[in-house]
Amino acid sequence: MKQSRIYLIITAILLLFVGVVCVLNPGESFVASAWIVGLLIVLSGASTLLFGVRSRGILPNSSMTTFLGIFELVVGTLFLINGMFAAATLVVVFALWVLFEGISLAVLSFDYKRYGFASWWVMTLLGVASIVLGVLALRYPVDTGIVLGILLGLGIFANGLVRIVAFFAIKRISNKIQDIKDSATAYNIDDLQNK
Repeated sequence: MKQSRIYLIITAILLLFVGVVCVLNPGESFVASAWIVGLLIVLSGASTLLFGVRSRGILPNSSMTTFLGIFELVVGTLFLINGMFAAATLVVVFALWVLFEGISLAVLSFDYKRYGFASWWVMTLLGVASIVLGVLALRYPVDTGIVLGILLGLGIFANGLVRIVAFFAIKRISNKIQDIKDSATAYNIDDLQNK
């Protein structure tokens, strides 16, 4: 238990610190997170390439797997070499995802209307709001990157807060367990003396 509490408090302090740094420097933190995405893509590409090469002659799609691994390595390397390119690409992917989710939600809301769902219009409003956000994200990519950097920092900071709460919860549970052990020991000693 003591090691868990030490781990929790150390990681909580680090996460709180990193969260604050990300919120105070949102653009740089978003570029750094894009670099991390690039590193993950490179690792995935290396793994896919290795699998594709090793499975030649065994699997019919090994050539395509090998090609996909090479493609991932190229994209990941571009992300690692040019953080701004990586950040811009992530913003565009995010904006397109929000835009298409909004379109999907708006269209889906009319299906709900047809089947008598009373609050279908709420889905329509959320869909339209998502479409607007997606268009704004495409129109203002730098601001979108900054907002995403702030959200990243807030998420990291919140994770640190959760660990602090867990630290105190574990400490409280540990104290209750110790109280129960002490009570059980005292009860056994009293019981033995009465005999």
